[in-house]
Amino acid sequence: MRARAANGCGGVSLPELLAVLGIVAILSAAAVPSFREQRASALATASSNSLLTALYHARTVALLHAQPTVVCLSADGTQCLPAGAASAAGWIEFQNDHAESPPRRDADEVLLASQRFGAGLTISGSRQAVTYWPVSRAGTTATFSFCAGRPVLAARAVIVSQSGRPRSKLLSPHDAVCRP
Repeated sequence: MRARAANGCGGVSLPELLAVLGIVAILSAAAVPSFREQRASALATASSNSLLTALYHARTVALLHAQPTVVCLSADGTQCLPAGAASAAGWIEFQNDHAESPPRRDADEVLLASQRFGAGLTISGSRQAVTYWPVSRAGTTATFSFCAGRPVLAARAVIVSQSGRPRSKLLSPHDAVCRP
């Protein structure tokens, strides 16, 4: 050691460098699955929270403007999904001037908000749309499930009660709604 220090040549040997690189590789390999789960959980949480916010907003708009307001799952960001569609790419919120059932957004109806979800997320609902009527206790029950990752790493649900109040719930990734 003293000979190296006296010559000014310091550093690490090849075996020491390989040992450190081996330790870094093992730690990185252990962290990757945890990082994927964290990313999937963040995607499911952010997406379910955006739908939850839209539902609260639609409920408020329906009461304030005395007009039916709809939040529905959407594939293209402009129209509601048809009944029986498997999965959505996002949601839209609009005032339903014509009060159709099932709800359909016409060209003259105001689009209040819309959201597209990130890749790797599957969204399904017990209903495709929730309509809020201009009466404080009128709503539609529904459950929207958000399953992130393949295989499913994270799952959340947004549940709308009979009174129209939405809430969020953490689901098990192994829950039946997230199985392929």
